[in-house]
Amino acid sequence: MKNAKRRMGTLLVVLTLVGSGGLLMLTAGQGAAKEQGDDKLRADILSIDELKEFGPLTQPPVVFLHDKHTAALGKQKQFYQKECGTCHLSSKEGTMYLGYQRDDTPLSGDKLKDTFHNNCIKCHMDMSAAGVKSGPTDVQCKGCHNGKPDVASNWQPIVVDKRLHFRHAVTQEKAENKCGACHHVADEATGKAVAVNKPEQVAGACVYCHTETGSVVAGRKPEKIRSLRLAAHGECVTCHRSVAASGGKDVATGPATCAGCHGPLDQKAIAETSLKKIPAGADLRIKRGQPDFAMIRPAAVADPVVGADGKPVKPYGMPPVPFDHKYHESKNETCVSCHHASLTSCAAKCHTVAGSKEGGFVTLEAAMHKVDAGQSCAGCHATVQKKPECAGCHAQMKKGVGDIGQCGSCHAKPADNLEKAAADFMNSSDKDAAALAPALAEKLLSGKRQATATFAVEDIPETVTMASLSKDYEPSVLPHRKIVLSLVGGMKDSKLAGAFHETDAAVCQGCHHMSPATKTPPRCGNCHPATEGMAASPRPDLRSAYHLQCMGCHTAMGISGKVVDKAPGAKPIPLSTDCSGCHAAKKK
Repeated sequence: MKNAKRRMGTLLVVLTLVGSGGLLMLTAGQGAAKEQGDDKLRADILSIDELKEFGPLTQPPVVFLHDKHTAALGKQKQFYQKECGTCHLSSKEGTMYLGYQRDDTPLSGDKLKDTFHNNCIKCHMDMSAAGVKSGPTDVQCKGCHNGKPDVASNWQPIVVDKRLHFRHAVTQEKAENKCGACHHVADEATGKAVAVNKPEQVAGACVYCHTETGSVVAGRKPEKIRSLRLAAHGECVTCHRSVAASGGKDVATGPATCAGCHGPLDQKAIAETSLKKIPAGADLRIKRGQPDFAMIRPAAVADPVVGADGKPVKPYGMPPVPFDHKYHESKNETCVSCHHASLTSCAAKCHTVAGSKEGGFVTLEAAMHKVDAGQSCAGCHATVQKKPECAGCHAQMKKGVGDIGQCGSCHAKPADNLEKAAADFMNSSDKDAAALAPALAEKLLSGKRQATATFAVEDIPETVTMASLSKDYEPSVLPHRKIVLSLVGGMKDSKLAGAFHETDAAVCQGCHHMSPATKTPPRCGNCHPATEGMAASPRPDLRSAYHLQCMGCHTAMGISGKVVDKAPGAKPIPLSTDCSGCHAAKKK
């Protein structure tokens, strides 16, 4: 591939096409557009509104359909001699600039307006004079400046996940510097991009340096780092086009249109192609020297830790957390899912025990337990709990990390034969701890359950009859065993569920929420009174408790008359609002 060393791909990054000024994607009015046909929902809609940086706009922004213009010009070779170069300039190295008819040098408002008017209108007029259908000319301002466009965006961000990364890596397999085809670092002296040639030299995802709006690095050349939008489009699209040009029509290459990357149907096609082209059982892991197992210790004991206030940070007194890094890699599409700022250890510089400026003073404890943060352990697990097979129980449980009884699920108390090894790890220096961690973590995790289990089938009551409130209806017969086995079956492939449902009675706690974890929990009526009393109480009466528990579970799991048992004559699970599904009318 020509100029491969200067290409920068989109490894493990979500491309968000929003920059500081320039061309922005439209997102409003999608509902109305869906009724007007597929051509009204597009992924190539750009809004030319750059003049707003210089004051209020005197005309509505121009709604520009990028792919439509590309396709139209492609049919008229006399007006399309330089392909993308018709509208976009390129650097000496061949990288395409995204700005229209200009490089990255800022222009004044008047010059920017003249650039668009002189070039766009001239192109339209030239095509019109040649008898070719064209866009509006200079006497049709509203033809371009239309405040009420009849199109809406279905643009979606694109994720270069592990499968897409694998496909890119395979194409570079024989290259001398396959990582450098996409990855580079900035040379401190010259400011130029230098390709990396080993996985461990890769700084990480593009978004770590190329932020959404670009960034300024004092004392380093270049001081201004391009935004993610500029870097990704300038490099990736240029690379895709150069590969296609060098190999002819039969060479497989990536898309070079807006819809090709950001259109929902095109993204679906990319995902399906990845599944077909990647061999079964292929190792998708991006290897760059990361450990298979790691240990997270609440606080270092060997070296006293000082907080931001200058006072020593007391150890939490919690056992360390063994972490199966390799398994978690397999469950996430990108490293950015957890390593949102860099590929270093969370506690290395950012989320230290005491908190640091680099991490916004978010401590390690807070970073791991924030339920509303998708990158944290607790936050990621909470997201999994929203799946239908889990939500029936977890949607009704207390939100947050408040039950200290759950701490032992992660903070594993070492067995007798590992107590010394765990103590040595906790009391070692950071350097020694890093060497001890992998082997210790693997041993501590070896005793964890791999799958959710419960009591033997014969020990689970087949039905439970709720008759204490059968004044107006016949007693409700609960298919107890079927429900329990269905819940366990829904979690059979989840190692996460297995690790947290550590006892046979754990699944029972979803309904018997305040009862001891036992094979014979007490009746609901032992805690919930049969009738609502006059005094305020945190416990609902029995009828309310049944309805909140049963109906809440059905609603959270999205049950809508589903038949779980496929046997002939099997009844569907009642809807959460279907009274007759649970209660037969009282016989008179």
